[in-house]
Amino acid sequence: MKKCNFVLSFAFAFLIIVGCTSEQENNWPNFRGPNSLGIAPENAIPPLELNPDKNLFWKTSLASGVSSPCVYKNLIFITGYDKEKKTLITYCVDFAKGSVIWKNSVIPDSLEQVHSVGSPASTTPVTDGSSVYVYFGSYGALCYDFSGNLLWETRLPILNAQNGTCGSPIIYDSLLIINRVNMVKPSVLAINKINGKTAWETFLDITPVVQKDYFVSHATPIIWRDQIIIHRSFGLNSIFLKDGSPSWTFEIVSMGVSTPVIVDDTLYLNGFFTRGESKLFDEIPEFEIMIRQHDNNLDKVVNISEIPSEWAFWRRPELNLPLGIDVLCPIKDIAPMFDTSKDNALGLEEWGKLKEFLSNLKFEHGTIAVNLNYINGANKPSLIWKQNEFVSEVPSPLVIGDRVYMIMDGGTLSCYKTNTGDLVFRERINAPGPYIASPLYANGYIYLVAYNGKVTVVKPGDKLNIVSKSDLRERVAASPVALSNLILVRTENALYAFNN
Repeated sequence: MKKCNFVLSFAFAFLIIVGCTSEQENNWPNFRGPNSLGIAPENAIPPLELNPDKNLFWKTSLASGVSSPCVYKNLIFITGYDKEKKTLITYCVDFAKGSVIWKNSVIPDSLEQVHSVGSPASTTPVTDGSSVYVYFGSYGALCYDFSGNLLWETRLPILNAQNGTCGSPIIYDSLLIINRVNMVKPSVLAINKINGKTAWETFLDITPVVQKDYFVSHATPIIWRDQIIIHRSFGLNSIFLKDGSPSWTFEIVSMGVSTPVIVDDTLYLNGFFTRGESKLFDEIPEFEIMIRQHDNNLDKVVNISEIPSEWAFWRRPELNLPLGIDVLCPIKDIAPMFDTSKDNALGLEEWGKLKEFLSNLKFEHGTIAVNLNYINGANKPSLIWKQNEFVSEVPSPLVIGDRVYMIMDGGTLSCYKTNTGDLVFRERINAPGPYIASPLYANGYIYLVAYNGKVTVVKPGDKLNIVSKSDLRERVAASPVALSNLILVRTENALYAFNN
């Protein structure tokens, strides 16, 4: 009897650790979970504090990367990049133990250009419950079985994308959908997940108002009914899944970074643009005023050196990172483009062209809600509401009940009503710095992870209610995952699991 009690106790303890979950419940198949909503299964009971010195369950070292975990039952799939060996790595990690079950590497012919806070291992793997699919912008798509055997690979050319590949692949039926939007031939690619062959590829039109340097997309595609929707710079594109034929295009002001969220046929999106908020850039004065106020040597032209260094083409004051032009792009650095006489000064006509250029790149971005159901005979969606200020750049919104939550750089949390867009509250959570990871909702709480590793847990409601704060003391760009009684957080060089 004692032996039986011991076995039962051990089994019960194991269930508490791993979680007594169904196949569907312990499944986080792609970036931000099912259809990228960022909402954990109802049975997930993660800890309210992520303290490495207090409730760390396990920690596994990984090659550097910013991809998020993909989970199926007791298997975690994630990627990394070995800088010394120049290899792109796919890991399979044990959910309960944190041990690496297998890892496979590929060597690209060359590496795509990536952002300084990005990585060649940026995209999150996706699984259909029998295989795992990985997409590297520097290599192509790969398919492994759960034992790590390579089933197929499809090499793809490196895209001409300003900050590398960031949008993660998703699966629909027999198709692996890949965001291939770039500055030359932007497309959405569908691959047969069984054999790796191209099913269809749809090329997107380049919006005339957009310079090609801006025509990118770092968003993960999302599924709505029989269509795939992709967020790219200055628009949303909808494509029919069956054959890749275009459905509709919806114009927005955006740089195509964050992944949208769809709830009850309403799409919510953070549409950020570097010159989208007037308070984040400066207007230059008319030529006569400029000469009167800043012509220090009285030569009747505007010398480049006379343009105040603090005048910004755009600024991101909340980033608090040594990123150079990403934090502040001075107008002084833009001005030489208009110095046609090459004398390090701008005359009346040259100054006018600079002023015109700045005016033409002034847009009104916003957090938006879009009704995807066609109304009044229209063959494309309609705008429900738009909030023009304090727009998050990288993180996706989080929709909980009749509220939309959005975290932006600097640690400002905004809450809107889903139906009207009315602001419920906007407050700082006292965790400043950049935010790249998208928020996670689990067991009645919102988890917010800053790039500097600060973690803030908030109780949803009509006012800011901070439940806990902790510090991972590492950089975090990947979005967290909550399943069973664990929460997974991928830092720059490790995967953490915290439990109660």
